[in-house]
Amino acid sequence: MRTDSRGRLRLGCTGGIVLGLGIVLAMYGILAPWSFHIGGRWTPAAWWGVGRLRDSTGAQYGLYVYFFPDFHRGGISRLGSSPWPRFSLRGKGQVCTAGGAKYRFDLSGQISGAWLTTDGSEMDFSLREKPGPRIRRAFSLHGAWHGQELALDDRKTMFIHFRPGGELTPAGGYTSPVPEKHATVTLAWGSENDFESLCASLAGGAGR
Repeated sequence: MRTDSRGRLRLGCTGGIVLGLGIVLAMYGILAPWSFHIGGRWTPAAWWGVGRLRDSTGAQYGLYVYFFPDFHRGGISRLGSSPWPRFSLRGKGQVCTAGGAKYRFDLSGQISGAWLTTDGSEMDFSLREKPGPRIRRAFSLHGAWHGQELALDDRKTMFIHFRPGGELTPAGGYTSPVPEKHATVTLAWGSENDFESLCASLAGGAGR
């Protein structure tokens, strides 16, 4: 920072960036204070976790998601008569299979019942591949926070467009969720490096 010829305070490029970041963090702290304490951890950037996704056919996948409040898409709303607000989310997700394939997803969703912490609040994720000329892999996850873990169930959505090996389900193969097939995952704090380690472990196990 410096002053001009009239003594007015001027911000340099770095000062402007710091000020902008401070304003953003203040907005998150006021409107979504839970985003600083996701899963009982200090999470000012709201990055989150990794888990082993298991489906009822016995297949296992690695799952990594990160998310943050989305004040541009839905923002904050009330959920019926609940005194707690519902926050829109956005982020990214990745899935890997035991065969070594990896898929990237755009994440959108909501969290309800959270204020200062996430504990006990409900979470919904929608994971979709980017638009393209073919059917997109997509599925959703629903669940709730239990302390430092987030337990989720796909409510039988994963098999609509996603076979156990990661291949796309043929068009018209499923027109509705298959009753006997579903997938669950418990997410815990982890980085993308933790996700890569989990994927390597899955691939190693498949080869034995």
